[in-house]
Amino acid sequence: MKPHQMMMLGIVVLGMIVFTEKALPHCLQSLENGHIDWTIGLVTATGHAAPEINAEGKAVAMPGSARASATRNLIAIFKQVKISGDLTVGEYASTHDAILAGIEKIAQDARVYRQLYTSALDVEVRVAATFYGGFLQLVLPDHIRQIPKINELKHGPAEPVKNIPSVVVGAKPYTGLIVDARTLNIEPLLYPTIVSEQGREIYSSVFISREFAVQNGVCAYLCDMDQALASARAGSNPLVVKALRKTGDKTGAIVMSMADAKTLDRATERHIFLKECRVIVVVKPPVQKNIRSAQ
Repeated sequence: MKPHQMMMLGIVVLGMIVFTEKALPHCLQSLENGHIDWTIGLVTATGHAAPEINAEGKAVAMPGSARASATRNLIAIFKQVKISGDLTVGEYASTHDAILAGIEKIAQDARVYRQLYTSALDVEVRVAATFYGGFLQLVLPDHIRQIPKINELKHGPAEPVKNIPSVVVGAKPYTGLIVDARTLNIEPLLYPTIVSEQGREIYSSVFISREFAVQNGVCAYLCDMDQALASARAGSNPLVVKALRKTGDKTGAIVMSMADAKTLDRATERHIFLKECRVIVVVKPPVQKNIRSAQ
């Protein structure tokens, strides 16, 4: 994706913050000084600054210091995001100076969407940045390759794949995959993998186009099944499967039953919707914690 396209994507997502926060139940991961909204791909951080006394002995509000504090906290939260079960963004960026510099630039460019002053002139600033676009381009593994000449994922109901009929005559093609993982303790990841009971990869870098992954995330995390079924991402006829468990290794991959894996294998249209990352993982709502302000 070109830089100006990434910027426009960020503006669109941030412009919908107020609407989506009120309209949809979100999967929020609360952290010190902020949170990650896995439903819309938004990272939010709060910064705080006490007033300073100027040469005339008067208290002066310090919004710039609060903004700088929010930026530092946003970088810290970005570093805590997990790419896979055994790798955080911070760990990955620690060996890649260019990636760390890119994350810092994204945080510095984050938009301020709330700025509060107290009667004592304390300032609280809240900033937000999407992890779609530039951030995912930085941190997604290189083995998620770019597949040329593909159309962008449309934010509307998925169209049935033409000329690639399901193996069952007369069957309506599947338009996406929904994994019901509400009975498991699933931690959202930027790059989750799904395997069969035999350990065969069902959804991984082999099936994904990097362009779609960068624009829309490798998958979406929702905390409500009705919301998932109505989602444009999964389309009008998604295949819904149950997550059996997580693998016991460090990847923590989601395991799909043998029967569900066979159903997916029989759907030849899966090559299209998996490539386009039309995958939703439904998780149980996290326990919410109060978001602390930076000191």
